[in-house]
Amino acid sequence: MSKNYTQQLLDQLEDINRIPRKSGNRGPITEYFKKWAAKQGFACREDHVQNLVIEVPGTKGYENSPVVVLQGHTDMVCEKTPESAHDFSKDPIEHVIEGDWLTAKDTSLGADNGIGLAMAMVAATDDAIAHPPLELLFTTDEEVGLWGADEIKPDFFKGRIMINLDSEELGIFTLGCAGSVVSHIDYKMETTGCARTLTGLTLKVGGFRGGHSGQDIHKERANATAELIRGLEWLSRETPIRIASLSGGSAMNAISRSAEALIVVPGEKKNAVETAWSQFGSMIAAENNVVETSAFGVAKESAVPEKAFSEDDSRSLVEKLRLVPHGVLHMNAELPEQLETSLNFGVLLTTEKGIRITTMQRSAVKSRLQEITDRVETFARITGGKYTLEIFSDPWQPDWKSPLVAKSCQIWEDMFKKKPLLEVTHGGLECGVIGNLIGGMDMISFGPDIEDPHSPDEKLRISSVEPVFGFLIKLLEELK
Repeated sequence: MSKNYTQQLLDQLEDINRIPRKSGNRGPITEYFKKWAAKQGFACREDHVQNLVIEVPGTKGYENSPVVVLQGHTDMVCEKTPESAHDFSKDPIEHVIEGDWLTAKDTSLGADNGIGLAMAMVAATDDAIAHPPLELLFTTDEEVGLWGADEIKPDFFKGRIMINLDSEELGIFTLGCAGSVVSHIDYKMETTGCARTLTGLTLKVGGFRGGHSGQDIHKERANATAELIRGLEWLSRETPIRIASLSGGSAMNAISRSAEALIVVPGEKKNAVETAWSQFGSMIAAENNVVETSAFGVAKESAVPEKAFSEDDSRSLVEKLRLVPHGVLHMNAELPEQLETSLNFGVLLTTEKGIRITTMQRSAVKSRLQEITDRVETFARITGGKYTLEIFSDPWQPDWKSPLVAKSCQIWEDMFKKKPLLEVTHGGLECGVIGNLIGGMDMISFGPDIEDPHSPDEKLRISSVEPVFGFLIKLLEELK
């Protein structure tokens, strides 16, 4: 490959990142791709949840070759630093280059999966790239449970060879992925009025790294929401507190980076609570100082809320929530370095009727995915919560005899003089949903290096973009 495509791909990513595309906000990014397809003269189909298929004719000599699907998702996880004023409903992502890394100013970058979309777009339009007929399958709301992929109908696209461009490590081919379940537990809570003689305090923990609950959950990163609940339970043993509100985490598939509680205490207890919370903050910072270098706990006086839970109900609530599991439950016995089963304590929030928690379970083994989900449901039942299952997606089981994988491995070895690594990822990929909906799919996933997705620290290794795209070009050339 004589031409270097890196800058063209980064420019295309930056153009995509001008469009708001938080999960659920499908309209603007869908219109962006429809207009792009029309400008290129490509036929475009849209389904009822705004998934798109953009048809790209094969280049000369490839007109009658089998159709190849290039697949990615249009939404992104929107995370920002506490001090950021970024509005994800309207503001573009601001790119920042730091050496060999592309990152964003105070927000997640959206390279997951924007760089994959950019690669598909450039592959479809650059005159120097030979390729068979392509279908660009761009799905919606992947980051909130693979919703778009789950709504695909079997006749929505024709291709049965699919290249997913949503993996995040150079030199690794993904052949399978964990299944996932999203669960909610709602606790109905009664509130009563707060006397003006009480003192309001906002207790916060933060400064944690967070990250992707599939790729980073084994890296000993603390969960801010779990730490908040731990601190409240510890505090309530010595001091009567009333909880007015709780909040922690921002996405079911992101490890919580910050969490806070608004409580009320007797005025004479204010100083003691502030001191105790400062001590708790110092303790969790010391415990996590190797991985979490910026962790903190802080208490700040706040206006007294009109209502709060009773002391007994507050104590009972935090005791229940202390039992919510978080982290790795099983490693893969066949591939010891790879995760098998985990649970992420994703979101904690106050609703009109009480408190809701959201967890995300993942496993490469369907029966274990069901088992840990059953445990969450049992936990809800015995603690008096209302359980709701929102999403259940099956694992993508690897096909070790895949012709596409065999061809990909040979091309990679020819190009880079070393074998690629093959993995079953703990993250969720739409290949699992699509493969279970539509039989006979031959699929592979790969991509450039992306670190710390689903967090403001997300970054794309610039030097990894060109080899991945060069490989994609050669693979398309060979799929004749």
